[in-house]
Amino acid sequence: MTERALTRWFVACFVTVGFAIAGPLATLAADDAKDIQKNEQRLQANVKKLDADAARAATTPEGQRRLDERLAKQFNVDSSIVTGLRGRHFSYGQATIALALSQQLMKQDPTLTQQAALDKIVAERQAEKGWGVIAHDMKLKLGDVMSAVKKADKAADHVAGKPDKADQNVAKIDKPDKPEKVDKPDKPEKPARPEKPGR
Repeated sequence: MTERALTRWFVACFVTVGFAIAGPLATLAADDAKDIQKNEQRLQANVKKLDADAARAATTPEGQRRLDERLAKQFNVDSSIVTGLRGRHFSYGQATIALALSQQLMKQDPTLTQQAALDKIVAERQAEKGWGVIAHDMKLKLGDVMSAVKKADKAADHVAGKPDKADQNVAKIDKPDKPEKVDKPDKPEKPARPEKPGR
């Protein structure tokens, strides 16, 4: 074999091996993207519920303060961190996700402080990355985040209390009034039996 033929043979083998490896990797990347999107949708549904309950709880300054304290206690941080996230236009649900991911990031890298881990997560989010992508890129678990969101939702629901009676009445469908019962006509009296003659 000539040197040129040998070079072509090596290049052909290299290209063939490249395609053999790239095909499964492309499929794996597509599967990862689907999983990320699916998890992101589930997470957003949970966040939407949390945000609705938090909005009910935060209608007063006292409710807002209690909600901030509950979230701070859940993640063992100062409540100023929670208010700082809300000051950055994070909803309660988004703040919960950021805090949950930062907690996981601190477990991965014990040298990080709470603020440093949170700053990394917030920077990724401000780069317009989805929560699923952030978790995937940093090798964090969204399942743990969903648990944290559900726990925060229970706290928000507790702080909010039961919905007003007016809200509950709107949810009920009015049933039409039942018609009044119509009196049945009296049964006619049976005529007296005539007496038989001869008795």
